[in-house]
Amino acid sequence: MAKDRDDNGGGFSGKRDKTWREIDAGRAKGSKYHSRQDDPAQQKIERSASYQKYKTAADALFTGGELPEGLAKTFDPEGKRKAQKQAMQKVTESETRADWVKAVVDYLEKYPELPEDAYFLDSLLDHPRERIVDKALARLEGLAEEGKLPKKVPQSLDQRLKSVELTSMDPEMQGRAKALREKLRA
Repeated sequence: MAKDRDDNGGGFSGKRDKTWREIDAGRAKGSKYHSRQDDPAQQKIERSASYQKYKTAADALFTGGELPEGLAKTFDPEGKRKAQKQAMQKVTESETRADWVKAVVDYLEKYPELPEDAYFLDSLLDHPRERIVDKALARLEGLAEEGKLPKKVPQSLDQRLKSVELTSMDPEMQGRAKALREKLRA
């Protein structure tokens, strides 16, 4: 059964019906909750050089990158963070295995507190000294307990934990490696 409409398509009231596109456009204009992508003023701010500089500085603060000069004076006045970052980089850039082993020992003598970097800790599980492997394993377990271990862990972590599980002389360390490995798989 057809609706009662006038010849101009206005329905009962005689007004022209709006299309869905027109209705949606009207909603977007009248809404105080429009997205930031629709706001040209916000887009202009986000493209500005000062905003990009601010964004880079904020990212560096939270990801452990290089801090800008102003923030470095506030958050790292002695330069410890920068020095530790350079020491970690020296370890990762070692050319031979012997250099790497020595660089890890030097790093741990200078900075006994291990960082929250899963990739760095993963590499330490391959060290020949069990004391260092134990320390790296303990830090990884702590990060997993606190929920600070990233969702995307290094691909080699599972294999390195399995290696510790199979080759360690300490049965307690073997059990801890197996438990962490199972926890990461779940």
